[in-house]
Order: sequence, then C-alpha cells, then structure tokens
Amino acid sequence: MGQAPPRLLSLGVAEQEVLARVWRGTLLGTVLVALTELAYAFIDYSVFQGALLLPVVRVLHLAWALVLLGWLLVRRSRLSTEWLDGCFTAAVLPFLPIFALAEHAMTTTGLVWVPMTGHRLVMLCLSVLAPTRYFLGGGLIAAFALESVVLWYALGLASHPGVHSPWEPWVTVIYGGVALAILGYRVRNHTIELKLREARAEAEALERLAHLFLAMRDATNTPLQTLELSLTLLKRRHPESTPTTEKMERALQRLRSLTQRLSSVDPLVVWREGDESFDAETLLRHLEEDLARELERRRH
Repeated sequence: MGQAPPRLLSLGVAEQEVLARVWRGTLLGTVLVALTELAYAFIDYSVFQGALLLPVVRVLHLAWALVLLGWLLVRRSRLSTEWLDGCFTAAVLPFLPIFALAEHAMTTTGLVWVPMTGHRLVMLCLSVLAPTRYFLGGGLIAAFALESVVLWYALGLASHPGVHSPWEPWVTVIYGGVALAILGYRVRNHTIELKLREARAEAEALERLAHLFLAMRDATNTPLQTLELSLTLLKRRHPESTPTTEKMERALQRLRSLTQRLSSVDPLVVWREGDESFDAETLLRHLEEDLARELERRRH
C-alpha cells in the first residue's frame, strides 16, 4: 500500500503569505485612492463652478494611482517589502498637497464646510490598510495630522466665516491618535501571527526531517539484515577469513548504531490516517519532489 505525502510547509511560505497580505492591502488602498479621486474630480468641478485646477490635479493623481495599480498587478509574482512600501507611500503622499490646495480653495468660495475631512478619512484608512511596519504607517499618519494643524493656522480657519468647528484642529489630531493606536494594534497582532507561523514552519520542517530519518532507517533495515546473514554464512564456511569478517562486523555494528540513533526522531513524527502502511521508497520520492519544488521556487 502507498503512503500519502506528509503535510509539509516549504521554507519561505510564511514570508510569502505575509507579502501576499501586504500586496492585497496595498492593492486595495491604491484602488480606493483611484476611486476617491475620480469621485472628487467631479465634486470639485461642481463645487468650484468649472474651475479646472483642483479637478485636473485630482485626475493626475487618479492616473498616477492607475499606474501604480498596473505595476502591482504586473509584479505580483516578484514581490518585495521595500517595493510594496514604496508603492503604498507613492499612492498616499499626493494627498498632502491636494488637501492643502483644496482647503485653500474652499476659503475663497464663501461656502460653509467642515475642514480637514480628507485628513481624518485618510488617517483612518492608513490605520487599517498601511503595511504593518509601524514607522511607515505611523509616519504617514503623523504627516497628515501635522498638516491639518499647519493648515488650520496658516489659512486662518479659526476666524473664517465658513468654518464652524471650534474643536479643530484638535479633533483631527485626536483622529490621528486613534489611527496610530489602531495601527499599533495591527502591528502587534501581525508580529504575534508571524512568530506563530515561523514556529509552525520550524515544527513542520523538523517533522519533514524526522520522516526523512525514518525513511532512511526503514530503507536500510533489509540490506542490513541481508549483510548480517551473509556475514554469518561467511564466518561458518570460511573461518580462515576471520580478520576480514571482524572488520565487516564492526562496520555493521556502526550501521546498526546509526539506525538506532535515527529512531530518536520518532516523537517528532505526527502519525496520520494511512501512515500505518509505511512505505520508505514512496516517502523518499515525495521528499525529493518537495525539495525539487522548493529549489525551483527559489530559482524564480
């Protein structure tokens, strides 16, 4: 009877899963940037009664987000943390000058509006979607919070007739603090999950090594028995070859000692349904195939 291949986790799988998660978050963030700028291009065109500066800037940001989106899709199979961090930052940073331009433009319209709405929305999105590297997400959140304070005083929004927000800019700063706390919670959970994945990968790598040792032990049992029987017959039929048979016996003793030491890995093996029919040759073939796949993955 054959044996089902052991459940294996290739080296680097945990890292790949983390990169895939960061890629999905960056992809979603870039899509949201594109959709937001598409919507606000029409809103700004309507609010500012045909003035094109801000809508054109929005459209340029939209085009830039689409370029980044295409790059993310093209490089999906060749991911790296640095590139993903750079892509996410490149998608978000243009909001800083755009928000400054929008707040300044609103001061000239005579309309009533709630300032810093974009800053608060972006900071909350950053807390959920930013890559789980605290200095990156935290730096971006701090940049938007700082800009809101600078714009509030630089544009004189406290005395502007269209602004009725007596708690600004401190409400926006509080949003930034909440966003930092959420991001910190995500980073902590991510770190714990990564450690658990690494521990699982190490445990499964040890189990794979244990399967290999047991397969080697079982594969050598029959040849050892054959050699022992042959040695016994040789000693009986040719007693004059004692020096040679003694050397052979010492070599067999070392081999037997080695197979006994290989048995020490038994506690590491998790036996599953179907493993009672242990087929060393099948197991070795599965291990060779798994190693070949791992080497092929590393080459690419």
